[in-house]
Amino acid sequence: MRKRKDERQITLSRLDYTAGDLTTLPSSASYPIRVPLEKSKTDEAYYITKEYSLTIPDDSVYHLPFIFNDDGSPWYEANLFFYRQSIDEADGYKTTDELRRKASMLLDYKMYCDDEGIDYLDFSSPRPAPRPSYRYFIHLLYRDDISGLNLNQRTSVVHGFYKFISALPGFNLDIKRVDKTRKAFIRFENGFSKQVEIRSQTVNVSHEKKPVPLGYVRDDGEDLRPLSNTQRDELIDVLGHHFSVDERLVHLIALNTGARKQSIFTMRIKHVKQLVESLKLGGEIKALDDNSGQFEKGIASDGTLLLKAGPQTGIDTKFNKSQTLRFPKRLVDQIDTYAFSNEAKKRRRLFREQYGNTLKDDDMYLFLSSKGNCHYMAKSDPRYRQVKSRPKGEHTDYLKKKLFKHISASFPRSFTFHWQRATFAYKLYQHLIPHIIYDKKIKLKPGQLRPGEEIRRIQQRLHHKDRETTENYLKLFVDFDEKMAAQDDYEEVLFYGVGL
Repeated sequence: MRKRKDERQITLSRLDYTAGDLTTLPSSASYPIRVPLEKSKTDEAYYITKEYSLTIPDDSVYHLPFIFNDDGSPWYEANLFFYRQSIDEADGYKTTDELRRKASMLLDYKMYCDDEGIDYLDFSSPRPAPRPSYRYFIHLLYRDDISGLNLNQRTSVVHGFYKFISALPGFNLDIKRVDKTRKAFIRFENGFSKQVEIRSQTVNVSHEKKPVPLGYVRDDGEDLRPLSNTQRDELIDVLGHHFSVDERLVHLIALNTGARKQSIFTMRIKHVKQLVESLKLGGEIKALDDNSGQFEKGIASDGTLLLKAGPQTGIDTKFNKSQTLRFPKRLVDQIDTYAFSNEAKKRRRLFREQYGNTLKDDDMYLFLSSKGNCHYMAKSDPRYRQVKSRPKGEHTDYLKKKLFKHISASFPRSFTFHWQRATFAYKLYQHLIPHIIYDKKIKLKPGQLRPGEEIRRIQQRLHHKDRETTENYLKLFVDFDEKMAAQDDYEEVLFYGVGL
């Protein structure tokens, strides 16, 4: 009787000494670790030479998938493949989630071969069709439960596996018999190009962008919609009456800075101190570069306080982009009060009780749950490689459910936490419009703008790489309240039958 899939894949919690070299000569090892040989009648042993990485002192591998053959023996080649991908942090295999998902895909391939009596290493057929990888590709084509994108991912894992073992000693495998490939270049709008490998065992997946829904704007792949001024006021009112201080601050930071949830939830105590230090400096404002929008002592020309986010800061950003978030002074006062309140200190103590001194005091998360857990684990968190399932901001789903217990029936039911980013942009747009001077003969006063300057300002605050993305926001903002009123009425009739 064949083993079930869940019996053929397990997860190894931790593998140590992955950066070490093996030797039988202790004198040649620097700070060796002695490992006695099992079942040895003499005092024989081998030695592991520790070679710590300069950037990651912990050379262990965590939550590594491990696959068995149907007879219960380890599938040596597959396990070695995923081990190497893990320690090399290869593209597509950098997280434990990705490793386990792709191990599951490769196991599906092995189980298909087992069921069909196929030797997965036999590519001797002169014609491609009878070879294992080609037969599997045809099998996937006839499965109705697999999308084109998923099919391509599965055959990519299979091809990557064969590419790996074809380079191992003792495997007489010609990778050209696994799949036909060719090189191609992808050229990007910015002029850069990238060489890619095109495989034959793929299907065409439409790259046409699906249309943006009416009343929405697409921002880095996300479809967002701003709240109207009335809806924004209602949200703030509900936050003030029915949400705890930390829950309210999470929303207010999004509404006032345009930051995404991963940035908000990975703010640390040191970032609060940086903002407060800038706040204490008061009016010491001096521009460094009029075009960059950056100012000395963490203060911008409009009085907002600057906070760096992205690489080397401890604050995660989408696509790991460097960003500068701007905080209103009043909001910093509220953040400071909460960060050093008894409740926040209690949550940090609970974190310490569970995880010890994993994080220094200044590196502790600003927002923790009532049980002392983080809502989003930063990539710089020392536990990041060790945790099997990391929190990724699911707390916002709870906040949404709580919101809809108190919000009015007229509030848009499709609202998500990300909408607050678009709402921030809309509010900024409304603030800038009265300051635009269209008459070129009039000399600009401080704070006034020329037409088009508002786009640059909003682009800068939203950290858009392409100006076109910001321009799409502005197209939506023109007569926005009137457009949304009509759209909301339409949706009420369409989805809820209101007015029928």
